[in-house]
Amino acid sequence: MTPTPTPTPTPLFGQRLDVVEERLRRLYLRHESGDPTDPGCGPDGLDDPEPDDEHGSPDGPRAASAAPRWPDAGQLAELDGQGDRLARLVREFGLTERETDILLTCLLPEINPVCGTAFRFLSGRTSSRPTVAVALSTHGITVPEAIAAGLLRPGSPLLEAGLLSYEDAAEAFPDRLLNVPGRLVDFLAGRDGGPGAGGAAWLRVLPPHPEAAHGADPDRLAALHEALATDPGRTRYLRQGIRGEALPAACGALAARGLVPLLLDPEAFLAAATDTAPALLAERTALEARLLGAAVLLPVPPPGTATPERVDLLRGVAARLDAAQPPLLLYGAQPWSAYEWDAPMPDATDLRSAAARHPRDQLGSAASAAVERVHRGCALRAATPAMPEVRAAARLRSAAELGALARHIEPAVGWEDLVLPGAVRRRLDMLVARVRHREEVFQDWGMRRGGGRGQGTAALFAGESGTGKTMAAEALACELGLDLYVISLPSIVSKYIGETEKNLERVFSAAETLDAVVLFDEADSMFAKRGEVKGSNDRHANMQSGYLLQRLEAFNGLAILTTNLRSNIDSAFTRRFDEVVHFESPGPDVRARLWRSLLGTSAPDDLPIDTLAQAYDLAGGSIRACVESAAFEAVAAGRKVTAEDLLAGIETEYTKLGRLFDFSDRV
Repeated sequence: MTPTPTPTPTPLFGQRLDVVEERLRRLYLRHESGDPTDPGCGPDGLDDPEPDDEHGSPDGPRAASAAPRWPDAGQLAELDGQGDRLARLVREFGLTERETDILLTCLLPEINPVCGTAFRFLSGRTSSRPTVAVALSTHGITVPEAIAAGLLRPGSPLLEAGLLSYEDAAEAFPDRLLNVPGRLVDFLAGRDGGPGAGGAAWLRVLPPHPEAAHGADPDRLAALHEALATDPGRTRYLRQGIRGEALPAACGALAARGLVPLLLDPEAFLAAATDTAPALLAERTALEARLLGAAVLLPVPPPGTATPERVDLLRGVAARLDAAQPPLLLYGAQPWSAYEWDAPMPDATDLRSAAARHPRDQLGSAASAAVERVHRGCALRAATPAMPEVRAAARLRSAAELGALARHIEPAVGWEDLVLPGAVRRRLDMLVARVRHREEVFQDWGMRRGGGRGQGTAALFAGESGTGKTMAAEALACELGLDLYVISLPSIVSKYIGETEKNLERVFSAAETLDAVVLFDEADSMFAKRGEVKGSNDRHANMQSGYLLQRLEAFNGLAILTTNLRSNIDSAFTRRFDEVVHFESPGPDVRARLWRSLLGTSAPDDLPIDTLAQAYDLAGGSIRACVESAAFEAVAAGRKVTAEDLLAGIETEYTKLGRLFDFSDRV
């Protein structure tokens, strides 16, 4: 056998490779000669070391009769500090001299093909990898001795850490082939190439962040530093906000402990899991973290943004990392309780500053996922994203999320376009004041709400169809400079338990990020008067309405619910609204103003508006429909609107409403 040295080995790695190669060479020669015994050798297959040779020759056993002595704990620490990777491996995994030499024996076929030939000869197998018996015999260890010492047995350090594995675990113990991760060869040889850490595309070493404490609460950041110093192996959850405090804060805290921040990209991990068993990927992740002396950073997908299968995969890798030695830092934008993960149960730290908890910076599930990707990409470049870029990403994703459940209206009705009784108008003015001055009242004046209530406003608009409820909501949104999303409550109510609540949470969380006005139509479908609970359906309905009330109270925006029948709403529900606005059918004066407002300035001055308003009791929506019918009639005839056109429109509307139109009433 002609051993081939590894490329640029570190001192301890090179020394021990020489030792194990020489032991394998002697074992091979003894078996080749037909005499497996060698009385001139010590029990380890090498000449006994000289008593006065403490460290052995630097050229290895080929130049001296003595093998180099195994370094003690202090020497290992010194070598580790000098960058010796085998010393790092031994210290991290707590390996003994025998375990280290057995591991390097299993590495030999990856380094020198001649060693693979020797293993085939010694085992009588076609594989170039050593069996348990051959690996032990190389170092003069018998199988009974190995079993008694727990060497190469399940649960031993080499197998538990994934440094070695059985290729054929069903075989008898001595005949099992031993595999070693290919990554280990590159690590010990000092090679760390590839698109990610150790060639794993889903693992990336984060560079030092220029603003390690950017946006984080100083007291919480100090607590994180102290926690990592006290118990670095405990799994932790870092809560961040729109400013993305988790990654820079973690990088700074880990650097202070001499730990490498290793980011696990969930998308890349899930893509790799389509070709490789997730359990193997989790083992590889844990091994890489321990090899690099790293802490793993794992973004947790917000509730409702990933399929159950994807969540289970990430939960599985988190559980594996939690059970292994490397520190695990999970992070996300929601309270940990929202994730409902059985394991691990981490210590939670909210890194957000007081400013980052502003209602305007609240993130829904969809928005927090988009914001996390922006911050993650910047962290890989050691950059800090501009807040306008982050807010744009949050709004874009929230709009897409809300658009699947709601109808988006860009407000085109101004405050001056509303024609309403004075009492209704005053209540709407109060709603505008509540939204505009909420921070001044709840923060500056110290009138904080208790019971988990947010800083938003919930209003109920009650009135018959066509009395202007939706138009008033549109005018409110226009006056406040916000978008309007209209949700039909019956469309998001599901017969499946829990689905309605999930739909409502998606609506509210997206609306908070967008800072939009949310209009729930047909609220009486969920807030009808409660009766006796006679079955599971009644209980389910009460749970849904209760959840909607709780979410309304915690909402930080403006939510409006409409109903056509105020009497159908349970009084226990109405008292929970900040404003209840009654839209009654307009009287003659208001109807006249509506006719004139809708006809505009292009209509003839001689139209009998007051007479029509007095004669025909119509709501605002119906008056709009009459005006539109008359306008199209006039345009088709090539003339301006006449009284006959308006009467024809009224007749059409009466027919739609199922009311009798008396021709004797014609003006």
